[in-house]
Amino acid sequence: MRYALYYAPRPDSAFWRAGSGWLGQDALSGLQVLQPHAPGVDADALAELTAAPARYGWHATLKAPFALGAGVDEAALLARTAALARRFQPFELSLDVAWLTDFLVLRPADPPPELAELAAACVVDMEPLADRAAPSQARAGLDARQEQLRRRWGYPYVFEQYRFHLTLSGRLRPDDAAGRALEQAARRHFAAFSRVRVDGVAVFWEPAAGQPFRYLAHCGFDGQAARYEA
Repeated sequence: MRYALYYAPRPDSAFWRAGSGWLGQDALSGLQVLQPHAPGVDADALAELTAAPARYGWHATLKAPFALGAGVDEAALLARTAALARRFQPFELSLDVAWLTDFLVLRPADPPPELAELAAACVVDMEPLADRAAPSQARAGLDARQEQLRRRWGYPYVFEQYRFHLTLSGRLRPDDAAGRALEQAARRHFAAFSRVRVDGVAVFWEPAAGQPFRYLAHCGFDGQAARYEA
């Protein structure tokens, strides 16, 4: 079983419904949902193109999935996350559809400093709870610094390497017909969400290896924490 700290909209929000609809998977209920019509991309192709990000739910990573260490339980994780969240104030992000190498994503063009601070705090504060004996998966294509971070923190894209994004597709060529069509469909689908509010940290969990992640809790910057039951 693994847990992760994410930015995810509150599950009663329009942004949560829009993102879950795009992926075809609601990480709160665990149910599949109807995906939007995407001109130039048929329904089966859209489901295939979004299958990889759908397993992780609608989110942007703050602390990548990790196993809890010996003697650490879920209650300790939630308490520590809630304490971390209380140290921050809400801030806004301006989001746009873009390409991150060969993935279609929503990402901020000019991320505010609070975002990097929040992500770094999630990595550092959760470190005492993580099972450091759990192997970190090797990754191809990392530079020396990213490999150093992977070995130390279990994930290469932290601190100065951090890249906030909400993933919209699996691997796809930006310059082929499917890539262009998917990008245009995403721009239409997310047109109302060019600016979003970050007001808490979401905790997701993976019940068993390979299973879809589920939305476990939202710890607000205002001190209000909500735990969701499946």
